[in-house]
Amino acid sequence: MPLIERTPELPPALPIDAGSAASGPPGMLLHPGGPGARAQPDPVLEIDARRLLRLLAVRRGRPPRWDAPAFGREVDLVRAHLRPIGSRTLLSASFGREAFHGQAAPGSDVALGGSAVRVAYALRWLELGDGTTRPPWRSLLDR
Repeated sequence: MPLIERTPELPPALPIDAGSAASGPPGMLLHPGGPGARAQPDPVLEIDARRLLRLLAVRRGRPPRWDAPAFGREVDLVRAHLRPIGSRTLLSASFGREAFHGQAAPGSDVALGGSAVRVAYALRWLELGDGTTRPPWRSLLDR
């Protein structure tokens, strides 16, 4: 039986129109809800930020890991990477893409206490909320 070579027919390219996800205004986040949907701020970040403030206000009851120099270095490094993010909506979208989710219950002291990334996101959430830049992690702990 002879082999017949056949080139697959491709559908014609579709033009980008005003209703497509690729044509949204600059800065608009694409959301699973569709091209016109905007990402909503993450309630987990708000909960983490409140827990962080509560834990920073007391000396007892803080996660022991927070005092480790390596933890502080990681918090400060992640914060430096998050500094260019200029809105809570963009921060929430970045947080949603992080790979550490699922390690502990969202918004829990265990999740916040064990993850320098979550602490850094919570600090950036606070900074974007009130416009106040927080000092390095070690200074926050020593207050």
